[in-house]
Amino acid sequence: MLEFGKRINVGNDLFVVRNLIGSILEGVGLAYLFPVLLVWFYPTEIGYVPYFALPGMACVLLGAWLGRHSHKIEDVNLRQAMIAAAFTWLFASFVSVVPFMGIAKMSFLDSYFESMSAWTGTGLTMMSHLETYPKMLLFWRAWMQWLGGIGIVLVALTILIRPGVAAARLYKAEARSERILPNLVNTSKVIFQIYLVLTLVGAYLYYLNGMSPFDALTHSMTGLGTGGMSTHDQSIGFFHSPAINAVTIFLMILGAVNFTVHYKLFKNRSLKPFFEDIQVRYLFFFLLPAVAIIAYSLYQVGDPIGQAVQGAVFHAVSAISCTGFQISNLSTYPEVSKFILAILMVIGGGAGSTSGGIKLIRVTLMYESLKWTIQSAILPRGAVIRRKVGNYVFSDEDIQEVMSFTMTYLAFFLAGTIYTMLRVKAGLADAMFEVASAQGNVGLSIGITSPSMPVDLKVLFILLMWIGRLEIFSTLVFLISVIFLISYLRRK
Repeated sequence: MLEFGKRINVGNDLFVVRNLIGSILEGVGLAYLFPVLLVWFYPTEIGYVPYFALPGMACVLLGAWLGRHSHKIEDVNLRQAMIAAAFTWLFASFVSVVPFMGIAKMSFLDSYFESMSAWTGTGLTMMSHLETYPKMLLFWRAWMQWLGGIGIVLVALTILIRPGVAAARLYKAEARSERILPNLVNTSKVIFQIYLVLTLVGAYLYYLNGMSPFDALTHSMTGLGTGGMSTHDQSIGFFHSPAINAVTIFLMILGAVNFTVHYKLFKNRSLKPFFEDIQVRYLFFFLLPAVAIIAYSLYQVGDPIGQAVQGAVFHAVSAISCTGFQISNLSTYPEVSKFILAILMVIGGGAGSTSGGIKLIRVTLMYESLKWTIQSAILPRGAVIRRKVGNYVFSDEDIQEVMSFTMTYLAFFLAGTIYTMLRVKAGLADAMFEVASAQGNVGLSIGITSPSMPVDLKVLFILLMWIGRLEIFSTLVFLISVIFLISYLRRK
């Protein structure tokens, strides 16, 4: 720890991180004010405005005060950006509990769980009887998921933070590396524009197929944002509509695809970039056998073949895209189906998308690296093996980083599964399923997640959602830095 401290200027770190957090929190405060606009359409809900306006203004003022010297920041290292990003997700969830506590009368812990689940795009919920809650509160959940899908930091880059090194570091710390355009702020704006257009298209398709305007907008936001929070307890199953199911599958797949692909689709006006992308290919490579196994297992337990196929397709896409929408009760699914869905949730969607999990490109790279290892053993010494997957070329350092991340991710997943099994006496399949859903920011549930679950398990799931959203390393850097800071202050 002392050796670690020699390489850190604590004062400079605190100065930089404070100003970065301040700039981002201004964006969070502005986000808080949007649900207030619903009063125009639902004037009877004017009494709920203070639960959004007051904390929103407080967050803007706090952010402006913390970031008042941001113009003096000349450089930001990756550690500082990681600390700022990790803290922002914790604090954004903290300041977002007010509507849940004030309107839904939920406890602080349940409210924090709901906020973290929304901001991280997870979708696990502590709420029930959703139809009884005000539209403003239901929109707040969807709005957080929509912003969480694109990333708090990315929103801040688009609106507030000046171009430069600070923006680039925060972008990378928030688990993103794809650039559509050379300029990072322009990249952020393009992603935001594509995201907005696709959301409006999704809402229009839902509306055409029978949803109310409010349901259409909120489900499009949480579908494309791969969050999965619904305005109904039965999720998409409430509508009993194959057409709405099809629109939802379409949106979930869009949310699981790299935004670079979306940009190429808009730019070239062709579907060719979609089918050429290696992550899209592997998305369907994993989906097809998974759907077949799940459909067969459902058919074996008595579901009609059409219903079995429909449930298998919908929930397999929901799992691998890390969305979390459901059309039936998954607790009744056979064990093999739960295992397959848990595996899909661990794999996740494409890098550079709104989905969670390990990510398709990492899983693909691990498979290809095994082939390269075998080739290097067979080929003559000195033979050059080009480490290329699709249009991506990888170095030994890239492969090592992927291996380290994957092993760390699986270690957290295994530890969480074992703890859940022991804590609530759940079976292996059920525990794997629920932990994969939390850590992969998915939201599918077989019933373990509820207001009655043990307090320590709620805390564990909150941590898993946070860790999964920031892809582990940012959170580890944050925790280690906090430990170092505490020991540093004690020595002072």
